[in-house]
Amino acid sequence: MEKEEDVTGRSVHFPEEILLEILVRLPAESIFRFRCVSKNWRCLISDPSFFSCYVERSQQSPPFAFIFQCGLKVEATSNDLILYQSNFQEPVYFLANSFTRKCVKIPMHCSRRSYGATGLISCVRNGITSYNVVRLVKSCDSSGFCLNLETFSSENGAWRSFKMKHCTFNVELDARPCVVYKGVLHWICNRMTALLAYDPGRSPDECRFISIPNETYNGNGINAILGVSGENLYYFEMFGISIQERELPRWKLWVLKDYKSGEWSLDQEGKERKIESISAVSNVLSTYSPLFPVALHPWNKDIVYFWYEGYILTFSVKKGWFEDKLSSFRSESIVAMWEIFPLSMPLCPTQLPQPQWDSSKLAMFADVKPDTEQRNSWA
Repeated sequence: MEKEEDVTGRSVHFPEEILLEILVRLPAESIFRFRCVSKNWRCLISDPSFFSCYVERSQQSPPFAFIFQCGLKVEATSNDLILYQSNFQEPVYFLANSFTRKCVKIPMHCSRRSYGATGLISCVRNGITSYNVVRLVKSCDSSGFCLNLETFSSENGAWRSFKMKHCTFNVELDARPCVVYKGVLHWICNRMTALLAYDPGRSPDECRFISIPNETYNGNGINAILGVSGENLYYFEMFGISIQERELPRWKLWVLKDYKSGEWSLDQEGKERKIESISAVSNVLSTYSPLFPVALHPWNKDIVYFWYEGYILTFSVKKGWFEDKLSSFRSESIVAMWEIFPLSMPLCPTQLPQPQWDSSKLAMFADVKPDTEQRNSWA
């Protein structure tokens, strides 16, 4: 129960459920200021469950952004945190929050192997942020192929290495960013046919493979996208990557119906469609350049974002067609068109914890201006 004092100095009691009902009805600007009322209010508002409740009650999509590769290499994002890599030969990681302009340098991992798919997962409990960085590194030994894990935890400030159990077959990791769902890291692998799922909070040397309802494979998998929208995990697949004879290829949207069993369900699908309307989007699509999905709207599963000739197009799943608006960016800043990372903007920016390791030698905690291009997208 929350206990505060009114202007007369008398104690006022606010049951948490009543306080929650009041706060979720207020503007976001007021919520941000009310974090300073007390420690209890700060913990309540900073909790991710409050953010989800606020979004559900307000019936408005919170703002979010997409991060495009530019300058420092972006490895992963988690909520409003960005994981950068500064040196490809001997990777040095920096974790930054571009809203608070704070950054912390993560110690070099022990193996110093440069290649590895990377994931980031963060959590806020009682107003305290913790995070894990996970690297997947393939190698071969006397027993054949093996998949190694390198994990870093902010709670102990150290890297740990594991050999993945029950993974003796070759795993071909996709170049697309890691997706976090239900507190678990997911990488697309094996030519868009499976997900490699890893939960750093459970058995540190075990993973799980989940099949994907893949029906076509085109251009290293650039014809499909995996992403979280709302409370569900979705897989969007287009049967082609270009407009041929003024026809949009057919497409399907799948939802992971049962995470435990790995069962997918077809949510919506569209057939080939002629480009008949005359609009800015239709004119752009009149060429034969590649067209492929890059991201799902984080709160609206009926919106899929496409990349086409230096433009971001908004595709409406309900209409089966593109919205008549274009967002352009500097195409030369893109390293790989599908390396586009979502960045959420919560009511309260995630506060990076002070490093627990030797900050004088290994860590840095300072103001930064990340050299990465951000594009805001509003619902």
